[in-house]
Amino acid sequence: APLWGPSGREQRVHDALKAQIAPFVDEVRTDGFGNLLAVRKGREGGRRVLLSAHMDTPGAIALNVTDKGLIYLAPVGGLKVHHAVGQRVVWGSGALGVLQYEHVEEPKDLSFRKLFCDIGAATKEEALERVSLGDMCTLAGTVEAWGDLVVGPGLDNRLGCAVLLEVAERLGSGPHTVIFAFTAQGEVAPRGAAVAAFGAEPDVAVLVDSAVSGDQPGVRQVATRLGGGPALRLKDSGFMAHHGLAAQIAAAAEAGGIPLQRCVSPTGSEGWTVTPVGPGVPTAVIDIPVRYPGTGGEMADLRDARAAAELLLHFLGLPLNLA
Repeated sequence: APLWGPSGREQRVHDALKAQIAPFVDEVRTDGFGNLLAVRKGREGGRRVLLSAHMDTPGAIALNVTDKGLIYLAPVGGLKVHHAVGQRVVWGSGALGVLQYEHVEEPKDLSFRKLFCDIGAATKEEALERVSLGDMCTLAGTVEAWGDLVVGPGLDNRLGCAVLLEVAERLGSGPHTVIFAFTAQGEVAPRGAAVAAFGAEPDVAVLVDSAVSGDQPGVRQVATRLGGGPALRLKDSGFMAHHGLAAQIAAAAEAGGIPLQRCVSPTGSEGWTVTPVGPGVPTAVIDIPVRYPGTGGEMADLRDARAAAELLLHFLGLPLNLA
């Protein structure tokens, strides 16, 4: 099952990532926001490159408990009410529950104010012994491999974290200092990547994230597909890719024979928070296409994630002159 780690409660994920990346870097630290930062030092004259992926998943927070032990909730991050109904969840305490809703006449009337979590408690007191007000839950379930595909909750953005781990393991010595940032609270606001960029003072930043795949039914404005390779995000609701950096990433993909899709995303990313940090940071976002994001059955192709890691390794071998 995915490690429990909703926005603002990422410690278990942080600790697991720290243990995995530590053998491959020169320095590991945690900043005041909760971001995990791992530094691989380069040679003199090289660039400072920030590679970032948020480590949290969406969830919900306990607001109130009724006399019958039902827990009412508010969303944390990108959890949508129509994705949540009927789903099993796990709380930080380990308690399990199922999300259900009060009767509504029309589907359009469904909202988080009608949603509740049933953990099998008969009374308010019994519920509060297992879940306290302010505790958080995330979608429960296992991640399964279907050939090259993976299916389950939390692929956004644990796949991005996995890509960074693979890059760190395979990087070896290189010209550039690479700061791997596994950021907190990427699902809310977001904030973590901006804090990481402020502390890292990078010359360039590349964020690895997940985005809705264009081969999901009903998604007409996105041209990506599972198995088509990672996608270079050219624009989203608040971000525009740095033209020179995007060109270098595309050149690295072509030189390495790595398939690279392009996308204009209808949703946002952390890119807009990193670009204006300090004197300005040339920023790009590489997406792993995911079908059904925010649900308990997200679907992605591992070949796209592997290609993203390969692309970053080729990119990090370039001189990174953006003039």
